[in-house]
Amino acid sequence: MPAPEKSPLPALSIRPLRQPARFLDLQRQFYQDDPHFVPPMTFSERWSVDPQKNPFFAHAEVELLAAYRGNRAVGRISVARDRLHDEFHGDRVGCFGHFEAADENTAHALLAAAATWCKAHGATALRGPIDFSTNYRCGLLIEGTLGAPVMMMPHNPPTYAAWFAAFGLHKAKDLLALWVDGKELDRERMDRIADRVRQKSRAVLRRIDLKHFDQEMAILWDLYNRIWERNWGFVPMTHAEFAAQAKDLKQVAHPSLMHIAEIAGAPVGFIVALPDVNQAIRACNGRLLPFGWWKFLRTLRKVDSVRVITLGVVPEHRKQGIEMLMMHAVMRQGMDSGFTRGEASWILEDNLDMLNPLQALGYAPYRRYRIYEKALH
Repeated sequence: MPAPEKSPLPALSIRPLRQPARFLDLQRQFYQDDPHFVPPMTFSERWSVDPQKNPFFAHAEVELLAAYRGNRAVGRISVARDRLHDEFHGDRVGCFGHFEAADENTAHALLAAAATWCKAHGATALRGPIDFSTNYRCGLLIEGTLGAPVMMMPHNPPTYAAWFAAFGLHKAKDLLALWVDGKELDRERMDRIADRVRQKSRAVLRRIDLKHFDQEMAILWDLYNRIWERNWGFVPMTHAEFAAQAKDLKQVAHPSLMHIAEIAGAPVGFIVALPDVNQAIRACNGRLLPFGWWKFLRTLRKVDSVRVITLGVVPEHRKQGIEMLMMHAVMRQGMDSGFTRGEASWILEDNLDMLNPLQALGYAPYRRYRIYEKALH
């Protein structure tokens, strides 16, 4: 007796999805069995993919795409062409990000759609995963310690790397995340190292004053674009774009974790670390209503880890130990405030000027993320 014929799968279709909240929420279905997944906090994140609210869209073309089989969503991807990137680097790169796919065929169809869109918009190369630009979430987790991602860092199944390679994407650059646990830290050694640097340095540290937020953000915006302008993949941020991100992050800021370094009264560097709000997001499953807000706020008060998201010094004052002084201040004052663990991320794999001071203070690489690229002929 012949075996019954299997019903053919519905045809795959890829089409624009212009509801920001819906686009973000699509991610949930791909991680239902993943114990480390942190769901999107749609209520607070949707501004970032909304052309009416994110100033990034003022200088970029963006499309949000979703893949369907019948009425079932089986993937999503964003594509972006940023005019500021082209002007700054003198090339024409299109970025894909927000990538999720249920299977390899869908993954390749989404990547092909991204390549076609980017090429049609003048790009000569496809690069990603990058959620719009390197000023947002980027990289694919390819190796490292298992566990939940810290705030604003990627998380993905290991199969994605093989799917990317099969599509013809190759490594463009690796990014590292470093971890430290205060319980295993040699604090006396850390203090001795910082004291030796402090005796030779002219830099003075001060906390960022959140009561004068606008004035401080103007200083940080200027420093940000000066410090990272030579970094691979860096794209300058407009003042409006920087302010929008800063305003968003201010909601979870802690004064002990943010410092500006000055020499003779002039700002030369800064560090910003934030409590790992992902712990609280997991507690409420990313939903504040109707009662998630209570779980979120209760857990937020107990968060014990941080993410160092920015740490840098202007080029003319590097290799003087200022980065180490700022990192030491955050570690010491953070531990006094109850933060016992932390991640520094992300850092270019070849940025030894940043990696070496962090490792000297006790941080160790524990996760690696990759940005891929493919020429568009």
